[in-house]
Amino acid sequence: MDITAKLKGKNKFLFFLLVFGILIKYNFLLWSVFQVSSFISIILKNIIIIALLTILFDFLVKTNKRKILTFIIYFFFLIFFLANLWYNRYFGNYLSLTDMTMGQGVRPFKVLIRQLIRWQDIVFIIELPFLSYLLLFNREKGNKYTFNHVTLKKDRVKYKIILAVLIVILFAAQISYSSSLFKKNGFMELYEFSTSAFVNVYGVFPLYIAEYRQLKIREERAKNLPDINAVATEKKMSGKYEIEDVDNIIVIQLESVDKNIIDYEYQGREITPFINKLKRKSLNFTDIYAQHINGSFDAEFSLLTSLYPINRNYAFKTNDMAEFNTLNRVLTEEGFQTFAFHGNDDRFFYRDKGYLEMDFDKFYSRDHFSASEGVIGDDSYLGINDYDFFDQSLDYLAEAEENIFALFITVTSHTPFDFYPEEKSVEEFEDISPKFLKDFFNSMAFVDQSLEMFFDGLEELSLLENTLFVIYSDHVADINQDKYTSAGNFVTKRNIKEPEHIPLFIYHQDLDPEEIDKTGTHTDIAPTILDIIGYPEKPEEFLGVSLLNDIRKPVFFLHEIPQILYRDQLYLRLPGSEDEGAIFNKIAYKADTEIRELDFSSEEKERMDQIINYMQKIMNTILYQ
Repeated sequence: MDITAKLKGKNKFLFFLLVFGILIKYNFLLWSVFQVSSFISIILKNIIIIALLTILFDFLVKTNKRKILTFIIYFFFLIFFLANLWYNRYFGNYLSLTDMTMGQGVRPFKVLIRQLIRWQDIVFIIELPFLSYLLLFNREKGNKYTFNHVTLKKDRVKYKIILAVLIVILFAAQISYSSSLFKKNGFMELYEFSTSAFVNVYGVFPLYIAEYRQLKIREERAKNLPDINAVATEKKMSGKYEIEDVDNIIVIQLESVDKNIIDYEYQGREITPFINKLKRKSLNFTDIYAQHINGSFDAEFSLLTSLYPINRNYAFKTNDMAEFNTLNRVLTEEGFQTFAFHGNDDRFFYRDKGYLEMDFDKFYSRDHFSASEGVIGDDSYLGINDYDFFDQSLDYLAEAEENIFALFITVTSHTPFDFYPEEKSVEEFEDISPKFLKDFFNSMAFVDQSLEMFFDGLEELSLLENTLFVIYSDHVADINQDKYTSAGNFVTKRNIKEPEHIPLFIYHQDLDPEEIDKTGTHTDIAPTILDIIGYPEKPEEFLGVSLLNDIRKPVFFLHEIPQILYRDQLYLRLPGSEDEGAIFNKIAYKADTEIRELDFSSEEKERMDQIINYMQKIMNTILYQ
């Protein structure tokens, strides 16, 4: 006898709504966020959930109080799902305990409305009004049981026992089958091997138990640091553009500037005219992608260490940055003073700790700037506006002695793009709809104006000559509108966070302008700088390669499921069995190239796997003491 056949009409509808609501969300997490590839594992999990809800249903809605409790539990499950959905949409990862406890920069609600919520998301809440009515407002008089009869009958007990036994058998079968797919076994061993594999075997919610246990294990590992052998990479520089007279190096990290915005025009008006002009005088790297795994600080970490950030790792907080060789340390040995400039609070993303451990001579942060004394005079929770930031930074540069290495990090063009001063709005953009896009264009135009003022100020200080300028973006703006989009560079097969296409220009008076289409990331900038100033080899610890070298190597984006971009094809590294090893599954390709099937040799696969494993090992081992 079917237990659900005994349900009353409304309660039967309630039962199927709960099953529908839970399964559609849970399966989306499995398939889309964690890339679970085993259909058998997914089907078994679905059967287990349905059977479990069938057993528990009358208990969950037995009384009005339990109905309220059931709604509360379901509502929190919905919030958990939406948080993971939107986080994955922005970062390409799941929302981990690390992100919840260490993350900073909570985005205003406006960002959700403008960027992350899509109309298709209604499918994930379509059942909520009906569940609300049935659980909160369809009150029973007295404490009635859900089933037609108050007393428990033997057949109901019998079928529940049968279902419970079936759940145990299915759960054991699912664990056994799914575990056989991978070369690692055991709860924590499988988690450290791959969260995708872990979810395939144990499901989503046990993942947080495993992560909590791993955080505790990390603390023990930090007391007994093992020796980790470095991965050998191409050391030799190109030697093509060696410049003898580089007195200063100024690196500018622009907030949320897309590659697509460069040279973009709206009604004949360039959005970033100064940057466009600078690009035409520079080495213009046309195929560069952001390291944006946890937050904007990933870009600085990659720039300075020439390493790859990994997911669930706030490097400046959890790692002892004194353990890493960095670009500023290399330049210090060459006699450079090293400075970092950022208009936000020095504690934001734990930069105060990280920059101190990396031995910057001085970190100028929010306390070193004054909005009230500025030309624009505006600031926000993100910090002082870029115009006053650059303007007042000129005073600090004027006090410094050559040689200077200075890293500047801007803030005004941060999402939701409404921090630019109204008086700096561009008239040609007034008719743009939606307002979100108008704000974005105005923000980019304001950054461009601020940068032009900064270069004019540097010229007055005689700091343009013999200075090497490196200008790039931390990540894209993530705009997806009919009139303008940040993405569109890849054709994808499944839900992934595609690589974020960013600009990179390197300017020096003695460098001839050139377009260079070599694929690279933030990780490759430091070796490129050292190549230009005459280093014959890059530092041993750096994993990036000079973008001036002709050698083309895979580049990595170490999301929860690692991505590898090689020869315009994008792969996921998925866990495999003992015999298979790592599986490199093509998931996307660049839109302007033909589809190619690359046949990786076993040596190439092992090499890529080594780099990924190396980064995961050192980032999870070199922790703060």
